[in-house]
Amino acid sequence: MPRVLRARWLLPFLALAVAFAFWRDTHATHWRELRPGVEFATVSGEPWCRLGSASVAVVRVDPKRARLRVHSFARLHASEPPGIVEWQRRTGALAVFNAGQFYPDWSYMGLLVAGGDTISTKPHPGFRAALVAADARAHVLDLSSPGAGDERAWSDVAQSFMLFDRSGGVRVRRSERIANRTAVGEDRRGWIVVCVSEGAYTLADFATLLQRAPLGLSHAMSMDGGLESELVVSARPFRYASFGAWPETGEPAAPGASVPLPAVIAVEAR
Repeated sequence: MPRVLRARWLLPFLALAVAFAFWRDTHATHWRELRPGVEFATVSGEPWCRLGSASVAVVRVDPKRARLRVHSFARLHASEPPGIVEWQRRTGALAVFNAGQFYPDWSYMGLLVAGGDTISTKPHPGFRAALVAADARAHVLDLSSPGAGDERAWSDVAQSFMLFDRSGGVRVRRSERIANRTAVGEDRRGWIVVCVSEGAYTLADFATLLQRAPLGLSHAMSMDGGLESELVVSARPFRYASFGAWPETGEPAAPGASVPLPAVIAVEAR
């Protein structure tokens, strides 16, 4: 075969290879190291995002090299909980995100332990998940699993409900209610992965997104959603913030940077 004809025959395949490499590069998850064992990235929530930005901020944490700690305003002796920005300022943490749900009187909806102090003593019977941490360990426990262990044995505990489990089963009902979402998962290496949406999703759609995203999650739990779904990352020179803008009604609201948060979870360098 003449060299000219051979080159023409190969050109379409070369073009396809270049296009695929470009597509793979633009769709890859690009991680930024904030500190050893703490990384940040964003992933796209298309086509599951219903309103607002489709970006989902992701912080993944190696518990052996960084700490996860629960903070409660009950220990501050204040009349009202701080907002997420003030929580970050007070803790000096690399990242701070909202914990689980709470009642109108600011009391936590479920078991909450902060630094060994039990803030909320009564587990919620319908919440079958807990983010737990102690020393150089942290896990997302599925409390319906026989091998989950005692969640009370950890120094930091925040109880909420499962989003999807290790079998891949989605553990939330399908609904058309949309809101900003916060989820915490565990990947197959044992890293804790925090996911906070910039836009509005249904819970079931957010579960599907996280299962299909290139994050390697084995299971995940849902934290509070709506205006309280917030994240602040501060690791000089990098900063990022996401404030809930979509409550459960799906009607747009002012970004919730000043929304009081009675409990948060902080990612702290060792």
